[in-house]
Amino acid sequence: MARSTSSIARTPRLPWLDAVRGLAILMIVLFHVAIPIYGTPWFVHPRNDWPDLSQRLSQLYPLPQENLLAFVLANLFRYIGWLGDHAVGVFLVISGFGLTWALVSCSREARIDRRAFYMRRFLRLFPLYWAGHLFFLVFNHLTRWQPFSPLDPRFALSLLGLRFLPEVFYFISPAWWFIGLIMQLYAVFPFLWMALQRLGLLRFWVGAALLTAISRGIGFFLLPVDWEMWSRGLFFPSRLAEFALGMGLAWWAAGQVERIEGLLRPLRLRIGLLGMYGLGLALSFTLPGAVIAPMLITPGATGFLTLLVRDLLPQLRGLYQGLSLLGRHSYGVMVFHQPILWAFMVGLWPFALPLALRLILIGMVTVLVFIGSAALERGVHWILRQRPLDQIFPEPGPYALPPARVS
Repeated sequence: MARSTSSIARTPRLPWLDAVRGLAILMIVLFHVAIPIYGTPWFVHPRNDWPDLSQRLSQLYPLPQENLLAFVLANLFRYIGWLGDHAVGVFLVISGFGLTWALVSCSREARIDRRAFYMRRFLRLFPLYWAGHLFFLVFNHLTRWQPFSPLDPRFALSLLGLRFLPEVFYFISPAWWFIGLIMQLYAVFPFLWMALQRLGLLRFWVGAALLTAISRGIGFFLLPVDWEMWSRGLFFPSRLAEFALGMGLAWWAAGQVERIEGLLRPLRLRIGLLGMYGLGLALSFTLPGAVIAPMLITPGATGFLTLLVRDLLPQLRGLYQGLSLLGRHSYGVMVFHQPILWAFMVGLWPFALPLALRLILIGMVTVLVFIGSAALERGVHWILRQRPLDQIFPEPGPYALPPARVS
């Protein structure tokens, strides 16, 4: 007998997942704060203007400061900020996991209602994304921070979500390259789900890893493309393995919370993840190594962020709740934070203020950006529920359908 749609809509909840999202978006924000201060690190993604290896390694030397406190504070913030870009891979894992978790909680043979799936993704991504375009059209002109014209062809292309074009990849907000990547992955997710069902977990993972390595190698060594854009996700196969990792973990757990909860318990697995992360980080300093580096860095980063949030942060109740709230509004933060923070920092840096005071001011502005982003996200969702928009864009039902035939 086929199960009803209402019965498959109840998906087992992982309460710490929002806090993992919150910590990941916080790390990404720290990365975007560190870049204007200390420059872009050479080891995050390969670039066409890479200097020789010795110069890339010399970038890691500690920076001298006026006293010991400033030395520790500046260099610790610099290193943590630079590593924050690895949290992007964590978001890819979480995205693949979350979409698949809703399906396997029904059945591994579940079908996708594509209309409902694409409508849910559209309503999740585009209204707030469009609001970001309008916001920065005004904000950039008022602050004179890289103003742009609505008649610029890139503006229309960006509104349509065509950010895989090199001219649009960093347009308006450089952080929006991730939105373009996630749009591509959402577009192919139903087909990835069918591939996972037909191939099984191991062959699906191996196929995704091979496709990712081949696509990254082609971009780095055969195509006349920007290495950094290609590495970040100009074309989705270059980051497919990380998204597929999340899908495969949800498939393996098959909707059983206890399997996910116990996954990171063994000490040998934690040591293995640490080794993978360290090896991936070392490989990311070379172009051949960068072909596979994200496939080693992201599992390690995801595992340790999950361990931190799930096992340690619940002891700090206020911080845990704050990260959970931030995680629920992480998309809004992704849309709004970067140009605002960069415009503020450019205005702040000419003044001769101590580093600690500058970081405090940046922290205060960051908190305000978090609050404003959450408010704008809620406001857009509220508008969508009002007439006539609620009639034009009705809330779609669950996209998980029961198997065509269940014994």
